[in-house]
Amino acid sequence: MRRTSYLSSSLTNRKVAASDAMLGAGIAMANDDKVATAEAGAEIKIGGRLRHARLMKGMSLKDVAAGIGVSESFISKLENDKVQPSLAVLHRLVAFLGINVAAMFSNETEGNGPLFVMRAGERPTINTRLRQNADGVVLERLIPQTRNSLLQVNIHQVVAGGGSHGLISHVGEEMGYVLEGMLDLTVGDQTCRLFTGDSFSFPSEEPHGYANPGDELARILWVNTPPTF
Repeated sequence: MRRTSYLSSSLTNRKVAASDAMLGAGIAMANDDKVATAEAGAEIKIGGRLRHARLMKGMSLKDVAAGIGVSESFISKLENDKVQPSLAVLHRLVAFLGINVAAMFSNETEGNGPLFVMRAGERPTINTRLRQNADGVVLERLIPQTRNSLLQVNIHQVVAGGGSHGLISHVGEEMGYVLEGMLDLTVGDQTCRLFTGDSFSFPSEEPHGYANPGDELARILWVNTPPTF
């Protein structure tokens, strides 16, 4: 029987430091104007939605850049869909703008409720990878986000070596199930290696992040409640 392995707190510290370094590298890589292509479904261009949220708040590019710790040129390129942010940067950005990642998705579904259907291969995705096969995450949306939704459900597709590139925290709680591959999940000062078939849960207020240490794509069913991610 395969057992989940717990890594030492010192290894966790090294992973956090490595994540910070990778985050910085991700920002530097933003100079590459290539846009990644999602594996399935319609890839959402988030630039226009982020620009709209910024303008609704009456903020300049400089205000947003200073608020989340990136360059003004990066925000400009992001709003023109010339770069993609890491998951950690995207989270900081939407939190600063007072929205969440769910607001980046459209609500096109089959049916008018109470049953909503999102067909396999047609679900919308958000790509945080700078280019195809680069490290990063693709978020595939499984359910629509309605005004009264209590759940936010995505499949996180994480390539080998990819991950959140930093720790995030927010209100709520979350759980997940590893559909395939493996994942190093850090929550607070604890890091756990998860394998296909493993599940997890934790309070979202704890700083958390993850990385794929394997050689194959990892796919994780991830549920947040309320939809504040």
